[in-house]
Amino acid sequence: MSENLSFRMKVQNKVVLVTGGGNGMGRELVLNLLSRGASVAAVDINETALQKTVELAGSKSDNLSTHIVNITNKDAVAALPEQIIAKHGAIDGIINNAGIIQPFERIKDLDYAVIERVLNVNFFGTLYMTKEFLPHLLKRPEAHITNISSMGGFLPVPGQTVYGASKAAVKLFTEGLRSELLNTSEKSRRSLKQRLKGTVGTPPTKTTA
Repeated sequence: MSENLSFRMKVQNKVVLVTGGGNGMGRELVLNLLSRGASVAAVDINETALQKTVELAGSKSDNLSTHIVNITNKDAVAALPEQIIAKHGAIDGIINNAGIIQPFERIKDLDYAVIERVLNVNFFGTLYMTKEFLPHLLKRPEAHITNISSMGGFLPVPGQTVYGASKAAVKLFTEGLRSELLNTSEKSRRSLKQRLKGTVGTPPTKTTA
């Protein structure tokens, strides 16, 4: 069995949420999942970017829903699971992809507002999404959580210290949660993964959350 066919069987007829689905890697994930038979909930803070994703989905857009959500807002994230379940009937997996980098500035020159925004989007956004969707995912016979970390969370990069710290936090959060979920049920399958990315060309950061 080819790897592509195997992946298709895993996501076909599943409902998967992707944050940052309006552009860059998030948009590519959305389109790829749709092409493999999944229904997708694309989450982004930018309505225009989400509409472009819908256009690019073409005939697959019937299986795509869009949700304008600031993932750093706990209340907005808390309302999201029921919205998606009402639209798609279930939720089988989430991909916490949304993330932003900081300006290439050293800590002594970085404003607190920038520091807080990077940490809020990259770490707390991932935390809020995971915590709110986890109870629903645990009810499914098979469920998946994928968190996008970065090589920047492993190796220090001058001028990207806060970004690296946020991605290192995602890494350890993912590993810790995986250890908590081991053997949660012998009759169901759980998957918790992290993916490491390098540099990705994405539009300006204010549209990526």
